[in-house]
Amino acid sequence: MKTILVPTDFSPMSLKALDVAVQLAGGAKVLLMDVLKYPEPVLIAGGVQAEDPDDVFERQVEGIENRLRCLAAQYPNVSPIVLRQEGSIGETIATHEVDLIVMASEGASGWKEKTTGSNAGKVVRKAKCPVLVIKDDITLPIRRVLFPTDFTHTDFIQRFLSLPLCREAAVSFVTVNTGLLSMDTQQLWGKMRKLATKIGLESYDYGITDAPNESAGIIQFAGDVEADLIALYTHGRDGFAHWFKGSVAEDVVNHSDLPVLTWGLEEEA
Repeated sequence: MKTILVPTDFSPMSLKALDVAVQLAGGAKVLLMDVLKYPEPVLIAGGVQAEDPDDVFERQVEGIENRLRCLAAQYPNVSPIVLRQEGSIGETIATHEVDLIVMASEGASGWKEKTTGSNAGKVVRKAKCPVLVIKDDITLPIRRVLFPTDFTHTDFIQRFLSLPLCREAAVSFVTVNTGLLSMDTQQLWGKMRKLATKIGLESYDYGITDAPNESAGIIQFAGDVEADLIALYTHGRDGFAHWFKGSVAEDVVNHSDLPVLTWGLEEEA
């Protein structure tokens, strides 16, 4: 891992994300980033612009860069960066090419979740790299990581386990039954044993839990096994597909109090 990106709005939660990123970095470079929206032109009498938007934006960037520089100077190997917002803030963050994104989130619910969603949710959907979303405190090193699985797209599990964040953690798996499972308990355990053999995992826990939806079951089970981290893939759905089918990963990011680590399926070979 060479580069970690930490979006910040200078809130206490985003500063906690920076602390975590620095702990995880080892020799990696940490980019401390803020995103600025290009200002709308302001017109005065006669339709004349009050001030050139380029000058306004340049002044805003300079001010943010100074704040970032002061903050970055308190940590080793942290560099400031300011990006011009393209699309949503979440989309701007996600398109920056790095090895890991560490960010804080307060989540989203209700109508906001269905329409605009949280910035973290949009980063999870768009990012081409792993995204660690911190909601509250995070225990390092991670002692137990929970992998939800329906036994499809299992390659992502090995990729997660190769990350320093998960490498030494105990591993739990859960399959959530929303009433639509086509396999019985014996068949599910058979799938689990095959998966463990495939990824070379000798020690693990596995559970099957009933829940009204996948995200609720994952969050509940994570509490039951005292997981420190939930790790799962995301389909990266957008538009109408996201509206109608949603994303389990985004739902978990929005509603879990635990840190959540995601990775888009497009990263798989």
